[in-house]
Amino acid sequence: MDERTFSLNVITSEKVVYSNEVAAVTAHGSDGYMGVLPHHAPLITTLKPGPLSITEPDEKTVTFSVNSGIIEVRENKVVVLADAVEES
Repeated sequence: MDERTFSLNVITSEKVVYSNEVAAVTAHGSDGYMGVLPHHAPLITTLKPGPLSITEPDEKTVTFSVNSGIIEVRENKVVVLADAVEES
């Protein structure tokens, strides 16, 4: 793992939607939009319906639409557990 990336898994009850090393994630949390970069402080929060924007190490952006769910950030790993996810 590169020092400038972290592990991201986006999961629904049916499947793993996305799993990769990424540079950044932006999500619509319960208190507004939030950004996660490598070595972010640990947190768990709910997600509101909205975009989940992922920046890959090569600067490519992948965007999903998340219905609702939770996001956990811990030890340079991020897990998004969502009710429904669609690629935008």
